[in-house]
Amino acid sequence: MAFKDLLLLTREGAEAGNYHALWLANLCSARLTVASPAVSPALPPVVSAEMPGDILSRIREDVENAARRALDAFQESAKQTDVTVETLMLEAPSGDLGREVSRLARYFDATVLEQPNPGRPDTSDLIEPVLFGSGRPALIVPYIHVPPQLRTVLVAWDEGRPAARAIADALPLLQTADRVEVVTVSNSHSRGGSHASAETMARHLTRHGIKAEAKTLTSGDVDIANTLVSYAADESADLIVMGAYGHSRLREIVLGGTTRTILASMTVPVLMAH
Repeated sequence: MAFKDLLLLTREGAEAGNYHALWLANLCSARLTVASPAVSPALPPVVSAEMPGDILSRIREDVENAARRALDAFQESAKQTDVTVETLMLEAPSGDLGREVSRLARYFDATVLEQPNPGRPDTSDLIEPVLFGSGRPALIVPYIHVPPQLRTVLVAWDEGRPAARAIADALPLLQTADRVEVVTVSNSHSRGGSHASAETMARHLTRHGIKAEAKTLTSGDVDIANTLVSYAADESADLIVMGAYGHSRLREIVLGGTTRTILASMTVPVLMAH
């Protein structure tokens, strides 16, 4: 299924995510909906009860103004394209943001987000609910701008369900790539997919008209995530496709170690699905 209806979750300063979302929408001839969260801070009842009403109003106004500035900045960028764009402010109390984000993302083919930037407020509160709550793929873009293109794509294959889901979701992008490598990683501590399974997946992709080949990496003492990131740099890859893994924590799922490391150290866009 082609991407025809895309969602971008943006915040102030997310220029790289904005640019990439416009590029992807143009590539796929897709409509793009842009949402910016306006999150009311979670204040203990005893604090909010004693806080003057004008201060609470000012806090809400500041939050809404920040979301509005993010949408205005995006609209300015979109003027240079022919992409059909709709914008909306996603208003939610702090504790309900994840639920609202995951609910919204279900109505789109894929969601574009920018990688968490250490110099700005954490955005994992947007990424985690999209990955684990929406049932849809997420395209996460490095906060350091990289030119969007699809010459070489790496598919991380470990024979797992999330990886299979990510590959199926990524087919529209894989079909436009010049070259696709189905990569497995093995080391002494953990087992990735076998080379034979990578070859089987590569054959499956060729039946979709994709130029795919299998590759096995031996990571030694380096973890799987950093092995993938390093190989992506060596190959000048333009995209990594991989499954998103997490751990249960009470009623929510939080990012697993490999997924979290990829998000922290990625230098190319990553399409993930769970």
